[in-house]
Amino acid sequence: MASKKKEKKEAADWFDELDEELQKKTEETYRNLGERDSKLAEINQQFIKDFWRIWIRFEKINVHFSMKPEYSSFAKIKEFPENWEFKENFDFTNVRTIRLMDKTQDENRAGDTLLIDYYTEEDDFKVGMFFEFCEGETYYKYSGWKRIYARYSLWEAEFPLKGKDMDGFHNALKDIVKIWYESHLKRDRNLILDYIKDNYDKVEEYPE
Repeated sequence: MASKKKEKKEAADWFDELDEELQKKTEETYRNLGERDSKLAEINQQFIKDFWRIWIRFEKINVHFSMKPEYSSFAKIKEFPENWEFKENFDFTNVRTIRLMDKTQDENRAGDTLLIDYYTEEDDFKVGMFFEFCEGETYYKYSGWKRIYARYSLWEAEFPLKGKDMDGFHNALKDIVKIWYESHLKRDRNLILDYIKDNYDKVEEYPE
């Protein structure tokens, strides 16, 4: 009888020990996720603010972009488009893509896109800035003609970002926006395409 009581006590002690370890792991994981979400929200606010300011600048020369997320979802507009503030209920932690897409029909610009994407590479959580554009069309036997898009990497960093990472991001963003803007002023799309091809690496190609 004493032996059975001892076995029950040992079993209970074993589970209590396991339960304590699992509780500690749960609290640690939630704490880390909470810290990550806080940093995601902070950096996404900056990214969205930067892209919206670019949207406004191009609008001044009558160049129209679509933006993701849409401004109606994140901005409380006081006087369109420059007098605004972030909505308090917008969930910045769930944003994984921020995009400016050119809607200009001239020179086949429609679809030229500057975007920020989060992704995982070899277990590392990263964020990158890319430029995508249509390189031409290809005929597929079963689906017909499709546009072929190329994605070029402009900047990337591991998350969470450090101060120097944001400096690198803003330097790359400033360079690409200046050329993109100039290409619209001069109505010469090749200015932006040639600059990208000469200075950055193509990382993906896909039909659409």
